[in-house]
Amino acid sequence: MDKEVWVEFSEEADSSYQELQKKVIEEKVQGIENSQNIQLLKSIERAKNNLKIDPQFGIHIPRKVISKTVSARYGTDRLWKIDLVGYWRLIYTIIGDEIKIISFVLEFMNHKSYDKVFGYRKK
Repeated sequence: MDKEVWVEFSEEADSSYQELQKKVIEEKVQGIENSQNIQLLKSIERAKNNLKIDPQFGIHIPRKVISKTVSARYGTDRLWKIDLVGYWRLIYTIIGDEIKIISFVLEFMNHKSYDKVFGYRKK
């Protein structure tokens, strides 16, 4: 029996996602057909579709690079990332039981924020 796969957003990620959707609608009303917001939304939609097909689609972030602060922030040290357009990152975890698998989107952020959260520095 194949498990059902869902993609859900954390409260913070859902709020950011809805805000992005509103911006895209406003831009399209203004006649803007291609913007960073539109590209980012399309990229997130592609990521959602890929996660429905394969919950492990993203890149697993090794536990050794996940600090206690990051683990506390997300409530887990089992994290994956998907590279989005414009150097944005989508961070998620996988939750499952006997019936379904949930790809739980925790946050999406730009590259600078990602580097700050995970403690990466410029060389």
